[in-house]
Order: sequence, then C-alpha cells, then structure tokens
Amino acid sequence: MPLRDRDTVEPRLRPLLITWLLLLLLGGIELAAAYLPLPRAWRPLIMMPGVLMVIAVAVNFMEVRRGPVIVRAFAVAGLFWLFILLALGSADPLTRINYYVAPAPPAHKPDADR
Repeated sequence: MPLRDRDTVEPRLRPLLITWLLLLLLGGIELAAAYLPLPRAWRPLIMMPGVLMVIAVAVNFMEVRRGPVIVRAFAVAGLFWLFILLALGSADPLTRINYYVAPAPPAHKPDADR
C-alpha cells in the first residue's frame, strides 16, 4: 500500500481516526464525570458516555452498517444483553441506602467495691 496514494489510504483511515479521537474524548468525559459530586438521581448519567462509546465502536470499527441482516441482529442482541448487564450491575449501587446507626452505649461494669 503506497503511502503517497491519498485516494486509497486517507479515506479509509479518516473515519477510524475520528472514531478513535471520539472514544478518547468520551473516555475523558466519563472519567471526569466519575469525580463529580452528583446527586443520587443523576448517577446513571455517568453511564451515557460508555453507551455512546459502544455505539461508536459498533458503527465504525465493527462496520455493522455494511454487514448482512444477521450481523445487525447479533449486534442488537449484544446491545440488549449489555443493557441487561449494566442494569443488573447498577441495581445495587443505585438502590443502596445507608442507615444511620447510633453508637452503642458504654458497657456497664459492676462495681468491684461492693
């Protein structure tokens, strides 16, 4: 593959480079969002960059658009299972409640003088 032939090399690499840069940007956004003090109701928003990353990989790197119907069906099934696993993995941290427990009273020691 000659490097000077712009008609064959550059058009194929440009979408991959853009997708890679998009993945780096989304990863940085997700990392930064993990350190934000978000209220409990907004915590699922941290998963949005991850979902966008999965879509970007499926569309551009895996080239799901160009494959036959069976490829798209398996890609949709994989996204379905990914959604189920994310929902199950998020169910515990998102629904966990911390209860306040009062400190225990000091233990009563019988008097040794009696």
